Amino acid sequence: MKLKFYFLPFIFFILTNCSTYKDANSSLVSGDFHNAFTLSYNKYIKSPTEKNGIKFLPLIYDSYSKAQKADEARLKEIQNLSNPSKYEEAYILINNLQDRQKCIVGIDGKSINGKRINFNLKDYSLAFKEIQEKYADFLYNEGQSFLALNDKNGGQDAYYRFKKLESIYPNYKDTRNLINVAKEQGTYKVFVQLSNNTNVVIPIMLERDLLNFNSYGLDKQWAEFYTRNPNYAYDYTIQLSFERVFVSPEKEKVEVHKFEKEIVDGQTELIKNGEKVKDENGKVIMVDKYITVKSKFEEIYRVKEAIILARYYLINNNKDEQVISKELSSNFVFSNYVGNYTGDKRALDKDYLKMLDNRVIPFPSNEQMIFDCGQDLKLKLKREIKNIF
Repeated sequence: MKLKFYFLPFIFFILTNCSTYKDANSSLVSGDFHNAFTLSYNKYIKSPTEKNGIKFLPLIYDSYSKAQKADEARLKEIQNLSNPSKYEEAYILINNLQDRQKCIVGIDGKSINGKRINFNLKDYSLAFKEIQEKYADFLYNEGQSFLALNDKNGGQDAYYRFKKLESIYPNYKDTRNLINVAKEQGTYKVFVQLSNNTNVVIPIMLERDLLNFNSYGLDKQWAEFYTRNPNYAYDYTIQLSFERVFVSPEKEKVEVHKFEKEIVDGQTELIKNGEKVKDENGKVIMVDKYITVKSKFEEIYRVKEAIILARYYLINNNKDEQVISKELSSNFVFSNYVGNYTGDKRALDKDYLKMLDNRVIPFPSNEQMIFDCGQDLKLKLKREIKNIF
């Protein structure tokens, strides 16, 4: 059994190599030359001087040659079409041609069984520069066209075009400035305000928390939220109106429970017909001794509740139109169970025994109750905002 265990890693290594070789060869046969090259090359560089790595060299050579030939043919076809929409594909192809060639630089000229492997290497730098320029110019003009729409969607589309342009051609013309222009144009400016239509004073700490949008954990690329300067021309206004705030009186309820239970309390000699019963060895047989225990348990339940009813409004300021009016409600309950007992503790049920570990917790203030209730309201408001922006 030990021999089998020791050989397991070796067997796994062989199976893994066989699987990769098979997958790479299958890709080559099916015409997916780039995948065949990637699989075989990645396996080779893990052990380039070992037998298991070297066996991938013929696959690398074959898949490289066919991948380069296929991509060059497709690239020529695209360039003959002179179709600007194909610039992205052309850019991907020329990058693949260059990247594969960079990979085999350290392999070119190696020998297998005395046969030298020579890869066909070319200078793609001029072709790359030409395609890069055309693709960059295409993205630049497309981004400008979206900007010219002068609306939010246009700004967002322009932003993504300019970001892609920056990734393929860093600092092309004034791209970096246009990224900022597009971001500004595509971003919704949202003013958030609270109103209190109740006779209850809303705690300052709750107001600050509800208006602190950094605490909402919103990952909104295209929305910025403001709580000051109401005279600015915002795109939208979110208004949270408190319609009713209720905090119940502190309540304490006491219930008394009585328990009676038979339990084992040690052992006693087994008596039958007035005489002790012995086993075959002459030893007196001992049995469990049962007794009845009683206890009285005083359960104290302390509770206080807060309820907030609010209404959430979303107003499109550009159209001077109320888009959403929705009721939001929140409920928070403070509860505290404690217990005391008299009599024999062993008579109590498990749930009541656990209650003995509880301690009396002071009732929260009304202000704290409203704040805790407001945290649930905040989560509901967050969900509403995420659905819109």
